[in-house]
Amino acid sequence: ACFCYNIMQMAADEQQEPLGYEFGQRRPPLSVLIKSILERYPDGQIFKEIIQNADDARARSVRFYLDHRQHGTQSLVHKQLAGHQGPALLAFNDAKFEDNDWEGIQNLQVSNKAEDPFKVGKFGLGFNS
Repeated sequence: ACFCYNIMQMAADEQQEPLGYEFGQRRPPLSVLIKSILERYPDGQIFKEIIQNADDARARSVRFYLDHRQHGTQSLVHKQLAGHQGPALLAFNDAKFEDNDWEGIQNLQVSNKAEDPFKVGKFGLGFNS
């Protein structure tokens, strides 16, 4: 158990070089990763997560908008996306989007808040919003 913990700890350390070599492993598609994260939240918890992320970013306000529009399906990358063209729930906060935010949003299920004791989101499931 100690060996596994050390490997996981090293992998989580952003300053550490990757351990080992790639051997052809594949990541699931982005949509599968997002679905997996969202399924782990209890009903309504995702709103709290978005508010926590805004708080961590030192936002002064958070707004949710329900967009009732339906968008066209003629130019979709894949026909299976046709059922996802609206309506949509949009979240907005007034915090400045920094370079480290861009890094964090590209790393699903990996927190860039782990080292900051003042960030509530360091305990999250990896939903980057």
